[in-house]
Amino acid sequence: MSGIGEWFGKELRMKRWLILVLIGTGMVSYSIAQILTNQALEIYNLIVYAFMFIFGFVAVIFGFMMAQKRMLQAIAEHNAGQNYKGLNIKRLLYDKKMLDRNIKIVAIGDGAGLSTLLKGLKIFSNNITAIVSIIGKNSASSVDVNGIKKAMIAMADKENEMSSFFNARVYDGVNGKSNGDILIQSISNMYGGNLSEATEHMSKILAVKGKVIPATLNEVDLGAVLNDGTRVVGKGHLLNEIEYKNSQIEKLFLIPERCEPAPDVIRSIKEADVIIIGPGSLYMGILPVLLIREIADAIKKSKANKIFVSNIMTEPGQTDNFSVSDYIHVMEEHIGKGLFDYCITSDSDIMPEYIRRYNQNGSDLVDIDKNILKNMDMNLVFDDLTVVDETNSIHHDPMKLAKAIIKIVCENMDVSDTQATLDYYTVKSKMKSTNKKKKKNILFSDVKVISPNKSRNGKKK
Repeated sequence: MSGIGEWFGKELRMKRWLILVLIGTGMVSYSIAQILTNQALEIYNLIVYAFMFIFGFVAVIFGFMMAQKRMLQAIAEHNAGQNYKGLNIKRLLYDKKMLDRNIKIVAIGDGAGLSTLLKGLKIFSNNITAIVSIIGKNSASSVDVNGIKKAMIAMADKENEMSSFFNARVYDGVNGKSNGDILIQSISNMYGGNLSEATEHMSKILAVKGKVIPATLNEVDLGAVLNDGTRVVGKGHLLNEIEYKNSQIEKLFLIPERCEPAPDVIRSIKEADVIIIGPGSLYMGILPVLLIREIADAIKKSKANKIFVSNIMTEPGQTDNFSVSDYIHVMEEHIGKGLFDYCITSDSDIMPEYIRRYNQNGSDLVDIDKNILKNMDMNLVFDDLTVVDETNSIHHDPMKLAKAIIKIVCENMDVSDTQATLDYYTVKSKMKSTNKKKKKNILFSDVKVISPNKSRNGKKK
């Protein structure tokens, strides 16, 4: 009886509709019983019982419909994390259906840069594949899985709750490992140590919008030749050399140089409508993925919109004094040309005091060398995409960046194709709705080109 009683509980707010169904059922049953058992009914009574039957039948149907609607609202409340009064159930279901079959996106990056990108993109599509660099043995126990955790958190419906759970540490017998590390390792062990299958299974369990996969299943490490001629083997040794010898990387390579991409990587790239590289660590996150020959070749052959998103700040010891074109040149020197169709760069004005905080740690703004960029064989997009959060961290605004990317996709859609037409108008509708919420149409603003004689903080160079 306790199970039945729960349906009448205050939390579900279904009592009125269930009571209406019961009353309607009683009226229908009573009227049918009276009509069948009384052979000599007067016309007046017959009309009363007929109306009672009709009213009861309508009450049952209406009660069931409203109870079903309230059940959907309860499910939506749970998934969306807000009160039903603020939810449009039809819109919610429509969005879920359309997002599941919308634009196919592949994102390559790492860490905070990739997670920022994914936070915005998940608004427009559930068909997102995040390809993450994994250095070390392909098992959760032997590699740094922070990139995987950050990407999953970014694509979760409830980011804060997921982040709190993943990052909470357990000290009872597991030496202070985080819940995220334990979960990934446990599921990886279920699949024989296969981290790719583990992450795919985790994405389904945690209802992540899209999937996160490692770039390769092979055991792989990094090596480099520094600008002073030193050859360094091993990611850990490389980071130490950069930090203590103040040498920059001249040439990066994988150990072994030949390794195979994970099974779903190439398929995702071939099916993609847009491929996004960056933002993220150039040498530790982006290049290790692109150095896998099959991945780089698949990107070059792809007919998708291939977009490079430039970092806002340099990385101490790795990309000191870098400009936007330096990032592109480094990738082209390692991979060859033909990798990008577009380059997106944020040219926001940033308060000098925020920049000075980064300067203290050896980081600075990535220089926007417009005169060099305009001679490159790619389309250039300059826009106000930067935000400074409550921790004084400078990074891309997830929504602004996502809209800049989706605008490029929409401009290149072949609307003569029926499927593409549906995708086009679905995305356009989604962008308009987000613009209304923000009360600011960022997406359809004119592309800006920064003046070469000014810096982004407004000072003359």
